[in-house]
Amino acid sequence: MIKKWITLLGYVAAIIVIVMNKGPILRWLDAESANHLLLLFGAAVLLALIPIVPYGVVAGIMGAKYGPFWGGFLNVISSTLAAALLFLSVRTVFQEQGRRLLSKYKRMDRFTELMERNAFLAVLTARLIPFVPAAAVNVYTAISRMRFGPFFAATLLGKIPVMFVFAVIGDQLLSDLRDVLWTSLIYVLFLSVVFLIYWFFRRRSNNKSKSAIQG
Repeated sequence: MIKKWITLLGYVAAIIVIVMNKGPILRWLDAESANHLLLLFGAAVLLALIPIVPYGVVAGIMGAKYGPFWGGFLNVISSTLAAALLFLSVRTVFQEQGRRLLSKYKRMDRFTELMERNAFLAVLTARLIPFVPAAAVNVYTAISRMRFGPFFAATLLGKIPVMFVFAVIGDQLLSDLRDVLWTSLIYVLFLSVVFLIYWFFRRRSNNKSKSAIQG
């Protein structure tokens, strides 16, 4: 819970800094350079691997710089690439270090339960919810028996909504804050639908398990 509040405060602080420095940021965004794209993409991959700052801030910058479509596209590619690199690194070289890292995350029981039933759905659901620690998901799946193909596909699909939302918010943040509020509200409603679907299937699965035991 504390980590979630710290992440939320990080986003709020980033928004305040961006609004207070609107002029210089707009001038930088107007500068066109291929080097900027390469540097930002490389930084995005690196910060997804090593989350020094909330990744939503990085994704928002990409949206502000390149617009909601291309910014969102770059966000999806960079974050998915980082997840794939971490997955392959842990699976091939750093399994012991991965287990030590995973031990720091105490609340993985629900994810474990879902992984046992449907690994693809577990990863897809975790990617759709921005507060689920991405590093924990990457490491957990790398240590498990999940194949790389389904992991990559679930990650790619799950990253699309949240990364495009961050890009849209980044694009809107320097123009109209009311649009940001509407976009955030729509995304919260989307997450509510995802949670309700997850809750429904989880309850249905639990009922089936109880019926099987009683039978």
